[in-house]
Amino acid sequence: MFRKLLALIVLAAAIWLGARYFAHRGQIRFTLVVHEAGAVRKGDPVVENDQTVGRVTQITHLDGQDAVVIRLDREHRRDIVSDSLFSVENRRIVVNNTFAIGKPIEDGAVLRAKDDRFSRWLAKHADAVKPFVEKVKRAADEKFDSIDAELASATAKAPEWKREGKAVFDKNLGELQKKIEKTSKDLENSDKAAEARKLREKFEKWLAEVRR
Repeated sequence: MFRKLLALIVLAAAIWLGARYFAHRGQIRFTLVVHEAGAVRKGDPVVENDQTVGRVTQITHLDGQDAVVIRLDREHRRDIVSDSLFSVENRRIVVNNTFAIGKPIEDGAVLRAKDDRFSRWLAKHADAVKPFVEKVKRAADEKFDSIDAELASATAKAPEWKREGKAVFDKNLGELQKKIEKTSKDLENSDKAAEARKLREKFEKWLAEVRR
């Protein structure tokens, strides 16, 4: 009788562990270190763009700060990136990705919420400047689209330039390079250094191909 009971207990435990594994498979668990977790408690939501993406599973004190352990739902595992901004608002952790360009975090990651005055303000009010950010992004995208069209046109014309001689070929490439440099500087002046670098790299790759 005892053996049958023990077997049932072991079977029940195995079923529970299996169900728990499948329930949490694909989820991401990470630790967010904040200055103060405030009223946030275990089970409270983690919200991004007004949507719950995860839950707080544990809070511990760490050298005068709070370490908040968070589990992200599998369908939202890419909603937290390396440079996401965080704010504690009543009984929830709010994520803001308006300015985020980092990579999705990995399971077991430890993030430290930016705690300087500007980052705290940005985490809470970035949505107010979101239309401006999107406008800047659209302008950058338009620049890239324009450059793509110009490079495609230059690719088609390159054989003709080569037939007309090295001087003509170099002259046309030089004019195109000036446009690329101007666009890159415009992007840098708009705090788009990464986009400017990407544009230069794209042009250098194109240049190497068209010179073959």
